Amino acid sequence: MSFVTQFAQGFKAILGIEQFSEKDGRKVLTEAERQTLAQNGFSGSFLDTFEQELNTPEVKEQAGTDKRMAILSATLGQVSARLETTAAELKVLKEEKAGHEAEVKAKQAQIDDLAAKVKTLSDLAEPDNGTHVGTGVAAVAINDPAQLCGHQGLMFALDRPYNQRALAAIHASQGRTYAVSAASETDYTTLKEDLGAFYRTPWKDKIQSMLTTLPTVESIWGLESGYQDLATLVNLWVGEFSQADNTIGSNFDSVTKGSYEFGTETLRMNSVMFAIKFQNLAQLERSWIGSMNKEGSDPIKMSFIEFLLAETAKKLHNERENRRVNGVRRNPDANVPGRALEAADGFYEFIRKKVDGHIDYTPDGGTTGRTVFQIKPFELGKITPDNIGEVIYKGTAMIPAHIRDTGNVVCYIPSPLVHLYHKYNEARYGVNQDYKPNLMVVKEFPGVKLVPVPNADNHFRLVWTLAGNVKCYEQNAGEMLKFKIEQQDWAIKVWSNWKEAVWAEVVGYKYTNKAEMDGSRQMIWCNEYDLADDYFVAAKPDEDPSVLLHTSVVTGVNKSLLSITTIKDAKVGQAIAIKCGADGDAGVKIEKKDNFALISAAWTPKVGDVIRLMKRADGKFVELGRETDAKRSFMFAANATAPSVTGATEFVVGVNTKATELTNLADAVVGEVYTIHGQGTTDATTIATGGNFSLTADITLKEGAMIKLVKADDGKFYEIERA
Repeated sequence: MSFVTQFAQGFKAILGIEQFSEKDGRKVLTEAERQTLAQNGFSGSFLDTFEQELNTPEVKEQAGTDKRMAILSATLGQVSARLETTAAELKVLKEEKAGHEAEVKAKQAQIDDLAAKVKTLSDLAEPDNGTHVGTGVAAVAINDPAQLCGHQGLMFALDRPYNQRALAAIHASQGRTYAVSAASETDYTTLKEDLGAFYRTPWKDKIQSMLTTLPTVESIWGLESGYQDLATLVNLWVGEFSQADNTIGSNFDSVTKGSYEFGTETLRMNSVMFAIKFQNLAQLERSWIGSMNKEGSDPIKMSFIEFLLAETAKKLHNERENRRVNGVRRNPDANVPGRALEAADGFYEFIRKKVDGHIDYTPDGGTTGRTVFQIKPFELGKITPDNIGEVIYKGTAMIPAHIRDTGNVVCYIPSPLVHLYHKYNEARYGVNQDYKPNLMVVKEFPGVKLVPVPNADNHFRLVWTLAGNVKCYEQNAGEMLKFKIEQQDWAIKVWSNWKEAVWAEVVGYKYTNKAEMDGSRQMIWCNEYDLADDYFVAAKPDEDPSVLLHTSVVTGVNKSLLSITTIKDAKVGQAIAIKCGADGDAGVKIEKKDNFALISAAWTPKVGDVIRLMKRADGKFVELGRETDAKRSFMFAANATAPSVTGATEFVVGVNTKATELTNLADAVVGEVYTIHGQGTTDATTIATGGNFSLTADITLKEGAMIKLVKADDGKFYEIERA
């Protein structure tokens, strides 16, 4: 039976007739029948086509059943919609009541008739070929995780944005929500390639891009959309409630106990943008794109721009993934391009601000506009390969047991530290028969999972919190890749704007006095330091260095000798280290004037030289010390008396704040020679002969002083030379 005949049966059910009328040997629709079908939503042109097909001889075809079901579904939908509309009209008439009795009766009769037609149409449904049973979207495999509705082939792969949106529409028709990114200007590139309309050029003529997309941190910090800047995330702090039964001899109001206190996290969304201008594309055509040119002599090479935007989308993704971990927001300067990492705060900067203090922007909050502190860090010391297991164990043990033992606590660990932790456990427990290597849990607390944070090179901060507490936030899904394209003369401008953030739903109580913190009212815990002082971030060439990302900065290769006039983003009282990354005409210098009038002398460094500075309240910088041979040196922590020497042999003493005597070099290796450089003058580190040190005389490690020591089998350090 053809689909036309089946469709005709549906119309007969609607019209309540046995056969269509005939005129001049052809089946026709009467005027009254046309009016009835028009009332049910069928247009005149559709009915003309139907009447023509009604008189076309039946042809057997493979897809007949599918077409029949599609048309039958459409017919059923039309009748059902009419039934719903009539029912709504009946409801209004019943509410008005007076004077509408006859109309109510007529509407009810019409509803009964439409309901009967719906039943007739529904009964016409037949099972398909047996693979799936049902009609409409329920008849397809919508839960297939890889292919759209189970269809095979690259065209139906669910990594295609257009297939994702098609699946979302299918779910929506069944009342379910399927999250999917908004349509993007780059989506059509993949679609065109799938349809065979993209670049069909020999492999040797293609432009090879080695850019691959980074795995997203959304796998560990889930993504939520629909948030504006200053959105309020409400959390609840619950006090203690239970107590011994005290009903005998007590008044109820006298023994009530417990409290509910609501807190808020005010989400700060960072505005980010992408903007580029494509011009001189005709020159690109002659020099690079060759056979990829699809536009002939047109100066606008859209096919080439499509290719570039597809690659740009990958780069934007990678930059955002890196920024979500390492970003530090810096408000832009007008007409000056900014750096990707300065577009938004990342996870570690979010934690740092909660530890070191940040301005509270909560609308109408009791601490609005004041500096607040929310995380009291654990004092665990510097992480080394020899103590990382002990540090993780101690930190986890310091979390309140009633939270730690829920099984919901996770420890976010920088990915470069994971292998160190596994090696630590292997060295200490590897000979045990029950030892299982590389388990991603804290060994002593198996209910606490270790979650590596990708792209976290050079970070040393461990963060414990409840799983799901930290999230990535955005305003509109897919906004970053929703490119806007505008042609201007012979150039193309492309841009997009979006908002992003990494934030936690619950952090801790907002203290305005850091000394009052005891760690009892927080849901995020961490160790006391992140980036080590001996790690230097790269400065932007030809500009005054910025310490926004880190207090230790190495200068870049400049176009000409750069005279540093200030240290941007420096905070009052903060120790800063500037290392020379290039010298000569590409290097830097600091003259003894203006902001640097208080330094001891002009600084004209060689590669590897370091100057340490601190900003005063009046904006001027004071000199803390200089190092002329610090390229290979690591820095001891301030006031350290027994610092670890793991991983290096050359060190610089820290910038102390009190009198400090070095009593030991922890983790030293027998037979290894260790070089220790001095710095500063006030509270400079001293070493006395005696105890663990056998020296020719006591030494004060001021700026310019140096001593070399070797550890012997008896555990003592013997002086080799000094300067």
